[in-house]
Amino acid sequence: MPQELSKSTSESSQQPSELQLAEQELSPQERLFCYQYLTDYNHRRAAEEVSLPASKGIHLLRKPAVAHLIKLLSDELIADSLITRDMVQYELLHEYLPRAKGDKEVSGVDRDGVEYTAKVTNMAAYGKALDMMAKHSGFTVPEVVKGGLTININEKALGITIDGEVIREEDDGTGSS
Repeated sequence: MPQELSKSTSESSQQPSELQLAEQELSPQERLFCYQYLTDYNHRRAAEEVSLPASKGIHLLRKPAVAHLIKLLSDELIADSLITRDMVQYELLHEYLPRAKGDKEVSGVDRDGVEYTAKVTNMAAYGKALDMMAKHSGFTVPEVVKGGLTININEKALGITIDGEVIREEDDGTGSS
């Protein structure tokens, strides 16, 4: 009986895994591209690292066999990692993004040594965080979002009319000025 058990165990260990099968479908250059891509999710840099033109990277990502291997490798990295994708996204959503948008106060010390807390907006950091979340989630950020910034100004709250005239505070009915 022990011989049968060891025989079946050795047979099952000789069968290639899904990852090995996926790697066999690709050329060595394509396999290396997949590993390079996972270092920073930059398809242009990964293509250049494997001696291909940078523009070839996006074409490789669109190949089903390449995309499948990247997914398998990503899943393996996540399983081996102490930091999960959910943890990273939680930190981005609940800590980093609100701070970058100015929704959360940050503490600091000015050059005179005075401590302060303030809400500071850093739209470049906010855009970078959104880009990171999109890459790690498997989504892509639309090109319109990457370079644009819209600022809405409430002129009435500032006391400015469209003609540039100043709006005076209206009497609240108490008779005091």
